[in-house]
Amino acid sequence: MSAKLWFILFMGVVVMSSNVQAVDKDEAEIRSAINGFSVFADHGAFSYLARVLAAEVELDYRSIFGGEPERVQRIELMKRWMAFLPGFDKTFHNLSSIQVSIEGDRANAVANFTASHWLGQEGYWSIDGQYRFGLTKLDGHWLIDSVVVELQGEEGSREILQQAPSLAGAKHRLRQSLLPNEL
Repeated sequence: MSAKLWFILFMGVVVMSSNVQAVDKDEAEIRSAINGFSVFADHGAFSYLARVLAAEVELDYRSIFGGEPERVQRIELMKRWMAFLPGFDKTFHNLSSIQVSIEGDRANAVANFTASHWLGQEGYWSIDGQYRFGLTKLDGHWLIDSVVVELQGEEGSREILQQAPSLAGAKHRLRQSLLPNEL
């Protein structure tokens, strides 16, 4: 092989290696929990969503809705979200640039997000910003125990937020009825 071909091959390996991000088992589980947080919510898989949450979760949504941070029991939070999220025709919580730091049995993660919500022909509301997650390792598993939303942008109309709860129950039951009985 010529020196030029060796150089091109070497540079290709260097470039490919720089794009590979090695993560250990703990970081992989943390990233999985954070991605599950959005995916399970979008699919109305609340029993699975509950599996990535600690028994009590501190929520701070002040940048969106005002108010104060609150500590909520996991089951109460699932009931709230079940009475709200299924009311939309579709939600999509897109996460990117997840950064994780681990110190013992505590971890923090930051993720950029865009959360889009659709309802009817014209109903649309979307926000973007950063999620700040706190996680704790309990019995060998990483669980989300705090969520802070830092709003950076918003578009659409918040009016659909008032409409969704009245539709949530019926839409959730319909989606549940579509699940295969074999599962």
